[in-house]
Amino acid sequence: MKVIKSKLVIMMSIFFLFSIPAYGLAQEVDTEKEGKRYRLDKVIVRDHPLREESMVVTPDVTVINVDKFQKAGSVETIRDVLSEALGLSVLQSSVTPNQSEGIYIRGMDQSRYQIFMDGRPMRLHGSHGYFKMDWTTVPLDNVETIEIIRGSHSLLYPFSMGGAINIITKKGKKTDDLKPDCIVRTGFGPYGAQSYSANVTGGMLETIGYSLAAAHREGDGYLRGNDYNTDNFNGRFSFYLPTGGTITYGVDHVDTVTGYAVINDPDDPASNYDPGYPIVRSGEVDTFTHDNEGKAYAGGKNQWERTVNDQHVLIEQPLTVGELRGQIYQQLSKRDRYARLADGSDKWNYKEEYTGGFALDYLDFDLINNHSLSIGGDYRNQGTPDNKDFYAITALFIQDVWSVADPVTLTFGTRWYEFATDSYEFGDISKKTRRIEREWCPKARLDYEFDDSLSLYASVSREMRMP
Repeated sequence: MKVIKSKLVIMMSIFFLFSIPAYGLAQEVDTEKEGKRYRLDKVIVRDHPLREESMVVTPDVTVINVDKFQKAGSVETIRDVLSEALGLSVLQSSVTPNQSEGIYIRGMDQSRYQIFMDGRPMRLHGSHGYFKMDWTTVPLDNVETIEIIRGSHSLLYPFSMGGAINIITKKGKKTDDLKPDCIVRTGFGPYGAQSYSANVTGGMLETIGYSLAAAHREGDGYLRGNDYNTDNFNGRFSFYLPTGGTITYGVDHVDTVTGYAVINDPDDPASNYDPGYPIVRSGEVDTFTHDNEGKAYAGGKNQWERTVNDQHVLIEQPLTVGELRGQIYQQLSKRDRYARLADGSDKWNYKEEYTGGFALDYLDFDLINNHSLSIGGDYRNQGTPDNKDFYAITALFIQDVWSVADPVTLTFGTRWYEFATDSYEFGDISKKTRRIEREWCPKARLDYEFDDSLSLYASVSREMRMP
């Protein structure tokens, strides 16, 4: 484990607003229709006031409305959406969705920022230290908005030294109209690509809301063996409380199989060359794409298989001052990896993973003039079904957003972590011990907003990194 100390960073962010007026919006927006005030730089799992816009950019956060989002070409995955976001770079090595491909925030890879769905962590699951995010298991079909938080200053997101991505799903509608909204999509592309998806969103009796989505996607891929086949089902069921709050139960099931591109070399007898596919020589293989499997050869199984089952309950309750948010979640997943080696032998790796946790936050309460406070904490254990607390992580935080003067805002606070994990004495794996580390990670950011298009900020932070 490392504790990362970031140097003081001073950056000038200049936004040229020529074609999209929403880019110049102030960070506080009043909506007369509902009588609510939204701070876009601190939004988590809540409605957005600017649903008519496809993308809203402020100095701290980018909010993407998925239903309104459009780009040249097809939009089938979350990566297709994120590729258009400011400050993000999407690594894509082929037309086939691949679990090894990454997304970078200002040059930082996925080991240095966190991904959330409705506020719960989606990266760093199980006990095997697999730090990459498998984007093939996060379908787009039931996603409403995506928030991209750039920088490490926000204390609302644990383990986010480079920023955070929060994926917000559709929760249904508060309505007495029993007629639901239905969307059915089909798509076809090169190399056998096919997609079929459906989404049903509605509600009843002004008390219950629901959003259901299902999809199937498949394709042959450009390279030999690089095919894919994915099925997913996603459901959200919301109960609207008389107090103005909401209880939402969510379930997600994803079953995906991705084939590894295999060696296809006319000069290599082991590859059993097929002239119907491009030539791929062993020395040309991208080892990052192949991950731990190395160079795969035709004649056996060469693929990644993963099944994910996710359940969670989310409670959101607005209060006279601030908002209370609580969540409990559990994820079970299975990973199989197969590879045929050049000598004809097979390589196989199977992992079963468990993650469970809960969180409770009290957000945006203004007990002192010009100060907006947030406090909270979360706990999660990670491991296998037989050893669920291989990792046990506890975190508490407090954050204050202080409006010092009209153009000046100071965001500061700290997180406290306790990280516990199973370990063994060096040279004797029979002697099992429990390793515990505790750290304080303070953060601060000073913003000076010259106008709607020019902002200057300085930030300093300390963050813990899991293995």
